[in-house]
Amino acid sequence: MDGESFFRRWARRKAASEKASEKANARASARAAPPLDDVDAAAELQPLPTLEDVQRLTIDSDCADYAPFFARGADPVVRRAALKALFSDPHFNAMDGLDVYIGDYTKHAPLTPAMLAALQHARGLLAPADTQDELERTGDIDDKPEDKAEDKTEDSAPPAPDPQP
Repeated sequence: MDGESFFRRWARRKAASEKASEKANARASARAAPPLDDVDAAAELQPLPTLEDVQRLTIDSDCADYAPFFARGADPVVRRAALKALFSDPHFNAMDGLDVYIGDYTKHAPLTPAMLAALQHARGLLAPADTQDELERTGDIDDKPEDKAEDKTEDSAPPAPDPQP
């Protein structure tokens, strides 16, 4: 070895590569960014758009340039009018595949009497025990299912005699 430790050589080479990359970045940014004075001068040459310019925009014009309406310093009213003109294009009114979700599902169609009659069987099954008794008293439910089962056994066969011990 030439007397230089591994870590010293590593630190020296790292510092040299950082200096080289800083110089390269400085050169690239100097070439890429024009001076601010030129940008401001170009912006001052173009007048800011007005509402009359918005009215001259046509929907069917594919080459309409909306960039001046969103430039720095443009009036917010003019900017909103340009957006309104832009989105009035029928191209932006196309429905996607989710149009089934646009309905108002809070308003339902009323149930027909036939459908209500078909649902009467569930009243006895779904009613709690205390309302079950009340429904029987009012006559809305004929009998409990257990009562009907007992009636069938009594009618079909005579009772069995009690066995004597």
